[in-house]
Amino acid sequence: MNSVHWESANGLSKVWVHATDERDRPFEFEVAAHGDCGKLVAVKVDGVSTDPQTEPSLERLPEAVTAEIAALGIDDVETTRMKNSKR
Repeated sequence: MNSVHWESANGLSKVWVHATDERDRPFEFEVAAHGDCGKLVAVKVDGVSTDPQTEPSLERLPEAVTAEIAALGIDDVETTRMKNSKR
C-alpha cells in the first residue's frame, strides 16, 4: 500500500491511497479533506471508476486504508451519502 498526498496553503488537501486486494486487483481511494475531516470522492477498482456515494459496499473503508489516511492527519472520513428517510 502507498499513498500520494497534496495540500494547499489554506488547509485543503487530497490523498490518493493505492492498495491491492487478496486477488491482486489494484484499488485507488481518493479522499478530499479540510483539516482532519475528509470525504471519499472517488474509487477505482482495476482502473474502473465507481461512485463511492452510491456504492453500499463502501460504507466503511478497509482498515489499512483508514490507517494510511489517519497517518496523514485525516481522522474523520465520510464514505457514503446519508440516505434521506421519509417520515
